[in-house]
Amino acid sequence: MVLFAGFVFGLMPLLKRGCVEGGANNALLLMSRFFFLSLAVLPLAIKDGGLLRALRENWKPFALLSIVEGATPILLYNAYDHLASGLVMTIHFLYPMIVTACCVLLFRDRLSPFKLVCLILSVVGVFLTVDLSVEGITALGVTLSLLSAVTYAIYIVGLGKAKLTHITNTQVAFFIGVGCFLVALVYSFFVGTPAILPQVTTQGWLWLIGSGIFIAVGGSLCFILGVRIVDSQVAAIASTLEPLTSIVVGVLWMNEVINRRIAIGCVLILVAVVLLPIITAKEEKE
Repeated sequence: MVLFAGFVFGLMPLLKRGCVEGGANNALLLMSRFFFLSLAVLPLAIKDGGLLRALRENWKPFALLSIVEGATPILLYNAYDHLASGLVMTIHFLYPMIVTACCVLLFRDRLSPFKLVCLILSVVGVFLTVDLSVEGITALGVTLSLLSAVTYAIYIVGLGKAKLTHITNTQVAFFIGVGCFLVALVYSFFVGTPAILPQVTTQGWLWLIGSGIFIAVGGSLCFILGVRIVDSQVAAIASTLEPLTSIVVGVLWMNEVINRRIAIGCVLILVAVVLLPIITAKEEKE
């Protein structure tokens, strides 16, 4: 599920382009994503029972998870306005290392040599797949990119380690969806989203709805359920499938060029995400 979520998130550049061409902005795309996440799991969350009790007992971790998950794409999108996209991706995808450091130092989790190898392969692979030749480095861009890595790392660790009581995984997804939607809603007013609503075309709304449902169910929901099953370190490393997918999408549909260095980076990421489930299953069996 985590790997599939990484694949879906890797399609974001293509989906986002369709929304923007239809007159929508980043805030609308985020609101659509989290709205449909909440809507998709609401019947299951109600069916599981004890929804109000779950909220009453776990509202503090949900508030934290919603803030950091909702803030991550906002920081990331704004970082692209102040820094070359290759540098933004490089800094943002430091989050597997941050997640691993938190799990080892704060929670005394064991990092096996095999997982360490996968971590190194994935991080080096991400570094090789981005273009670092573009000038225009700004302190604000670097700060926003680094903050996005930190907030996403907190989200992954919190999602995997939070001591939630009397709650099911679908209810976790529902409350996170609602919380992130509220974060995106507040952000939309800061960037003046209500003023552009009349400019969104019918095609733009169709892209928003389609992308929102696809990202919500295939991306956000699968990632939440996956992290609740595997440990945070595995989820963070597996998520590096996202930039690999983005590169393939760019080459096939957005006329982007791939060179030898990027190809090597793709191979390293692919090796890491293929080995990781095999290694994890073997360690769990032992």
